[in-house]
Amino acid sequence: MLNLIDHALKSPLARILSWPHTPESYLELLAPKVGGKGIKATVKAVRQETNRAVSLVLEPNHRWPGHIPGQYVTLGVSLNGRRHSRCFTISGLEHGCPVVTIQSHEGGTVSCWANESVWSGDTVELSAPAGDFVLPSPRPDRFLFIAGGSGITPIRALTDQLVAENYSGQIDILYYTPGLQDTIFLEVLQDIARTHPNIKLHLVNTRDTSKKLHGHFSATHLKAIGADLSQSAAYVCGPAGLIAAVETHWQKAGVAERLTLERFQAVQAPVAADAAALPVQFTESGITTTAPGRTLLEAAEGAGLSPNNGCRQGICRTCTCRKLAGQVRDIRTGELSGSGEEDIAICVSVPVTPVTIEL
Repeated sequence: MLNLIDHALKSPLARILSWPHTPESYLELLAPKVGGKGIKATVKAVRQETNRAVSLVLEPNHRWPGHIPGQYVTLGVSLNGRRHSRCFTISGLEHGCPVVTIQSHEGGTVSCWANESVWSGDTVELSAPAGDFVLPSPRPDRFLFIAGGSGITPIRALTDQLVAENYSGQIDILYYTPGLQDTIFLEVLQDIARTHPNIKLHLVNTRDTSKKLHGHFSATHLKAIGADLSQSAAYVCGPAGLIAAVETHWQKAGVAERLTLERFQAVQAPVAADAAALPVQFTESGITTTAPGRTLLEAAEGAGLSPNNGCRQGICRTCTCRKLAGQVRDIRTGELSGSGEEDIAICVSVPVTPVTIEL
């Protein structure tokens, strides 16, 4: 029925009758959870996981396409009259509803809202699920999951999938947290390990040196849990320091192809010093500014513009704009763009020549 409504809204008659607005805008006013063009979701439940982390059970509308465990969504909310979007992994399913688990951090507008102000019945917007932090097919005989902090959210999703499949291979979960009070899904993971002999949970306390496993990632931890890098499909998600340490170790061991990464933050390549004071023209706004050492998104915001943006890491592509002329450098890879027209993520692009952006 709802798909028929979507089809009807696209008809020429609906466009004529709703002029000068759109049919979707009227339906959104009358039925906010259905109308509009995006995926809307109702917060069905809010569950406290730790003092700093909550899980939101979301009931999407008919536009939700489903997801593969390990993928993420961009969650959009309006706070104090401003639109905010952030990327969060789908940590699980409850009665067919996707769950996102969000850990608050200082200065995090959306993460603090989720932990302090969200209520059952609130409405949010979701992107279609994306990401390739998913299980391989066919399944290997061993998995090694490494997580730090809220990086456990996609690991939880992958573990649940394997449990549902009655996977019989070995699974080792190496989980780094400051202490038990900050260990998201602690009881769930302990229960899984207790009821499934092939799954081992290894908690590493990053602060308490009295614990058997403590400190930050090292080869000692891998040896202690009997990890076999040459035979295991390894997945790591967590803070940038953990990602970098694990990636370096796998590269030195010559098994980098067996490692799958999920980054919280973009790895930034050095910005050339000679890129200072290059003019950036925003054609729709009629503004020209300079962006010494800054991304185009930061330049736009510094000039008083408010472009759409989400993860600010080049992942969600919410900030994509049309570059009309000029070259930019991707701060994650250091790669240069062409000099002609193309769509770019302005949150990870810095100018290396004068640039013209359709914004």
